[in-house]
Formats: sequence, C-alpha cells, structure tokens
Amino acid sequence: MTEEQTTTETKRGRVRRLLIQPLIEHGFRKPGNVKLEQHEAFLVKLADALTYMADHQLETLRDMLRYRGEGKTRDAWPSMATIAAMAETVAPRPLEEHPTILSWFGSARGPKALEEGVLVAEFAFLEKRKRPPLNDGDRRAIRERADEWARQRELMVDRGRRGMSRDGDAQWLRWFDGMERRAMALLPTEAR
Repeated sequence: MTEEQTTTETKRGRVRRLLIQPLIEHGFRKPGNVKLEQHEAFLVKLADALTYMADHQLETLRDMLRYRGEGKTRDAWPSMATIAAMAETVAPRPLEEHPTILSWFGSARGPKALEEGVLVAEFAFLEKRKRPPLNDGDRRAIRERADEWARQRELMVDRGRRGMSRDGDAQWLRWFDGMERRAMALLPTEAR
C-alpha cells in the first residue's frame, strides 16, 4: 500500500476536494479587493464551516455556486454570507453544530430558559432563525409558543391517559420530546 492509500482524508480536505478545488478549476479567483492572506483564510474558514455537509450536498452546493461568481467578470468568490445561505438551502446545519447556539445554551441563558419553561420553544426559534432572540417581540413569540405547546402537550398526554388519543398525538409528542432532549443536551451539565 502506498502512503496515499493509507492516509485518511480530513473533513477540511474533503470540502476542498469536492467544493473548493472544482470551483477554482472552474475559474473562481480571489476577489480583487482582498489580500492573498485574507483569501486563503477565507477558504480555510469556508472549508471548516461546511464540514457538516455530506458529499452529495457539497456537490450540489458546488453546482449552485458555479453561477454565483461576483465582480465585473462574475468569477470572484462569493461572500461567506452568500455561500452560507446557499449551504443552508441545500442542507440546514444542525443546530447542535452552531457555535453561537452552543454558547447561547451553554451560558446562563440555557438554564434560565429551562427555569422559565421556554426551553423547547427557544430551541425551535434558534433552529429556525439561527440566531438568539434579539428583541421583546422575539421573546414574546417564544413565550406564546411555549405556552401553546405546554397546553397542547398536557391535552395530548391527558387524552392518552384516558385512552382517547387522536391521530397525530403520539407523533407530535415524540417530536416535542425529541426537541426537548436535543435542547437539554446543550445545557451545562449542572443544569440538566
């Protein structure tokens, strides 16, 4: 066996092979207003940000990006924001892999959300928006959703206890319990 055959490809290397290198070969270049060191750092950050994607998802993203070049000649690398938005379309990044979300739940806010009874609703908000609640409207919407889901859960559990479950009750309860487990797993150990 050659050294090449025994070497395991890194996650970053896989993204480079399936997405970055083919786009460079397609003609993507460093944007003119960006220094070489900055562009190289951008490509490393890009590779790291997309390691969660499966091979076929990276290939789909690559095909979508081919026509998204920027600059006068439309051959400069698109911004990280453009690429991240397209990646989310192809394969939404699992919430558990978002550094911002992890720090949000791992901070004092996670245990506070649990204490306030809004943990699952806040987790769902973060999963959908990929950002923490920023204003009173966001927090009010989370509280209303939490209250609605608490009533819904109580009603479904009660119907089940009385043998009067409806179609969809068990499925919704499994979904809710799964969301709760995922959110609880992000909390600091002492808060669980």
